Amino acid sequence: MNLKFWFMSCAALGAPMVLSNSASAQRADENGVTSAEDAFGTKVGNDNVGLYESRNARGFDPQQAGNMRIEGLYFDQQATFGSRLTRSTTMRIGLSAQSYPFPAPTGIADIHLILPANKTIVSASAEIQAPVGQRGITAEVSTPLIADKLGMVLSSKADTRRSDWRGEAQVLIGAGLFRWTPKDSVEIIPFIYYNQSFGEEVQPYVLTGGAFLPPRVDRSVFFGQDWAERRSNDFDAGVIMRSTPWTNWRLQAGLFRSVQDRPHNYVVFLRNTQADGTANLDILAYPKHASGSTSGEVRASGVFTSGSYRQTVHIALRGRDTTRLFGGGTTVNFGPSRIGIYRAVTEPAYILGTRDKDVVSQFTPGVSYVGEWSNVGEFSVGLQKSFYHRGFGREGATPVTTRSQPWLYNATLALHFSADLTAYAGYTRGLEEFGTAPENAVNGGEPVPAGLTKQLDAGFRYRIFPGLNLMAGVFEVSKPYFDRDTANIYTDVGNLRHRGIEMSLAGRPIKGVTVVAGAMILQARVSGLPVDQGLIGDVPPGTPPTITRLNVQYEIPAWHGLSVDAQVETSGSVYANRLDTLRAPATATLALGARYAFTALQAKANLRVQVQNITNAYDWNVEGASGRFSASSPRRYLVRLAADF
Repeated sequence: MNLKFWFMSCAALGAPMVLSNSASAQRADENGVTSAEDAFGTKVGNDNVGLYESRNARGFDPQQAGNMRIEGLYFDQQATFGSRLTRSTTMRIGLSAQSYPFPAPTGIADIHLILPANKTIVSASAEIQAPVGQRGITAEVSTPLIADKLGMVLSSKADTRRSDWRGEAQVLIGAGLFRWTPKDSVEIIPFIYYNQSFGEEVQPYVLTGGAFLPPRVDRSVFFGQDWAERRSNDFDAGVIMRSTPWTNWRLQAGLFRSVQDRPHNYVVFLRNTQADGTANLDILAYPKHASGSTSGEVRASGVFTSGSYRQTVHIALRGRDTTRLFGGGTTVNFGPSRIGIYRAVTEPAYILGTRDKDVVSQFTPGVSYVGEWSNVGEFSVGLQKSFYHRGFGREGATPVTTRSQPWLYNATLALHFSADLTAYAGYTRGLEEFGTAPENAVNGGEPVPAGLTKQLDAGFRYRIFPGLNLMAGVFEVSKPYFDRDTANIYTDVGNLRHRGIEMSLAGRPIKGVTVVAGAMILQARVSGLPVDQGLIGDVPPGTPPTITRLNVQYEIPAWHGLSVDAQVETSGSVYANRLDTLRAPATATLALGARYAFTALQAKANLRVQVQNITNAYDWNVEGASGRFSASSPRRYLVRLAADF
């Protein structure tokens, strides 16, 4: 396995390295702190800055809900879509989503692609994280093929990764993108991305036998099984077309394919874990799982200006066709065990069952209108009609079908009280998905059908002075609530409401200092018959009532190119079981680091060092209604060197 891994790594990384040695900047200047416009979520390279990201916004999961976009166009993401094609990912929350065509209740994660440079650039990087993390090398070439007409980006990466629970995996990534502009009014961008992970040792899931937290374990010990590995093949491809075919009109279209294939998949459970660490070891094996989706959007946008009034009309059609194969697993009990201690067991001969098949097709035409008065404000209204069809059942059998054709709508208003102060308010009604059932449910792995959601939010943005903005708002998001019922089936059991306050301070308060600070206060409540009957609590487990994120970077004037930075994250105490009789303590972590930008041999380079979780804080993470516990990440040392030739 290791020989194959390194042979493929050298082959993959060698090809793009020989193309050129011109000098400029492509990857060496990536910096999430200086790139962020607010504290609501920005990812640049390896930097995640702000309160939210594509798997967590206002206590929900935008990717799971189907709220991913590529260059603003609808993308039903099933597979990993990594940084090799990505310039940045921005969370559209609050005011930043106001004039966004067809906003979504859980927020939108918008992926911005990296485009070819106007001259040849070869970027290379090496990264080491210890004692856990990755040891990897990356190579990328960005070059024009036909001046002002056709450009290309090729990128590859090879990693050996060690996860927080000490499980290891080998990862190979290859990606390519072209940008073709046959004429000034037309742009076509095809891309392809492939991620192969093999030998991936899976994380043990700890489930306690009562209202207590698991005992503390040595985080340097892997206590899964070497043979309980996962292999994943992730594939994404697409093409984006943008043009201005008529005066005042812009046409955009995107067609995407996203496929995740898991030929090997195990789940390791340590059930009925006691306060002394004793537990029952169960290992669930699945047949091949796969999920694939073809999705996209066509949008025509017309812009009409009359004096100080600007009107924009969006006419769009979104759609997807998604197929998932899952289930068919068999569990074998291996008897008494103990968490935190490696106990090798022999892989049995599993007799696997029949998989389930879930097929969803959804088409959503819509129209949106945006009106803007210069120095006064703007408003928008949008209307969509969604046609949702789902077929679910055993593979090879006649599926049970469900249909839904809801109207979806949104309205927003923003008023500019001065050049520095803007207030906003909005309402959005959407149709979103809710992920899959946890593995410890009878229907583990089953995709949950889509349901109606709604969001109200309002707030303001105040420019304290040029380069420093304060934003604050309130929100309320309502969705169906899914949990395990009395038969241990993961299903719709009530309603979930997230009501909260969020704040952002971002910019440069003084010369050389960049601050990105965010805070969220959240009241999450569940209602429904199971709550009334006392079967579950009215606060969903694993949802923190407070989150704060602070990033500060200081550029040392006496040493050009050197900056130091700090990151502080806190999360409030959460309920750790479904009855709300157990809490996990609040958490706080500190990271310190430095960057040094320099030039060597005509190459622009950047050295990044960081120590994460400096105090080596130990906490238990709670994974929602599944009841699973996992230990927090230990102290980690990171060194990364990137250069553009």
